[in-house]
Amino acid sequence: MGVRYGAHFRLAGRDFFSRSEAMTPPIILLFTCDLTLNKMVCEALLTRGAIVLTTRNVPQALQVVAKRGRELSLALMDFEGGCRGMTLLSAIHTCYQELPILVTTSNDACHAKAVAYANGARVCLNKPVSAAQLASTIEDLQQPSGASVLAA
Repeated sequence: MGVRYGAHFRLAGRDFFSRSEAMTPPIILLFTCDLTLNKMVCEALLTRGAIVLTTRNVPQALQVVAKRGRELSLALMDFEGGCRGMTLLSAIHTCYQELPILVTTSNDACHAKAVAYANGARVCLNKPVSAAQLASTIEDLQQPSGASVLAA
């Protein structure tokens, strides 16, 4: 369902999660200057009741991570025009290795995608990305098994 879970345990081969945190809305860190992407993310998450914390620069994003890093369900970072924000990606991944990170890049940013994966991104999507593709990818990343999700 795309929510953060508290305690996790496994019994007889099945995963179980504590219910106390299962009802909290997901909190998404969005790092972008692209207003179209910002709107699309908010629309994609509207039905899920997610809280989107939008930041426009690295210092703002680092403040959010410092204050609310443990609460985050997902980080979505836009690397439009290359590797802007790569230090942020690396810092988030270093502090919160279990946090799923989705990166969007321009179609011709092969180098940026390679560097993003090397610095902790779980998924890289080429822009333009559709709202449906974005919503589906975010949903997949929010699942407990989201660590194995890969996209082109």
